[in-house]
Amino acid sequence: MDTLILVSIMVLMLFARSGSARAATLIVSNEMQTLPNVPVFVTCRPTPELSKSVPLGQKIMIEIPSIAGDNEKVAGSRQSSHTLCVGTFYNKKNSAAYGMWFVLYDSSDKDHCKDSCSIVAKDYGFYSWNNNKKTFDLIPPRFWIN
Repeated sequence: MDTLILVSIMVLMLFARSGSARAATLIVSNEMQTLPNVPVFVTCRPTPELSKSVPLGQKIMIEIPSIAGDNEKVAGSRQSSHTLCVGTFYNKKNSAAYGMWFVLYDSSDKDHCKDSCSIVAKDYGFYSWNNNKKTFDLIPPRFWIN
């Protein structure tokens, strides 16, 4: 019986030290000024896909689920190992024949948005808060063609 208790404690300690799940909060505000009628969307994947519109002058908060680290994956688990959130103007990513998108959150980027990301949508792009510089940096745009 003592051996069973000892083994149980060792297993619990192993799981406690195996790495931490990565979760973040994405805060996106719509501060468009010269183009106030342009819709702003945030889409996060994989499943379940989440897509939200950010109304002019408002903020949305998206809780990004924990992502299993390499040591936390359980055999047979369907837990995703990668989450990507993108920002778009006019329509959701890939819902039109072409467009421009901005990576707002990427779970594979360990140096960016560890706990929370503050993003601002302005007239000509999305900007991410840089804690080191204490300013917003332009997120480089990417393009798609269907």
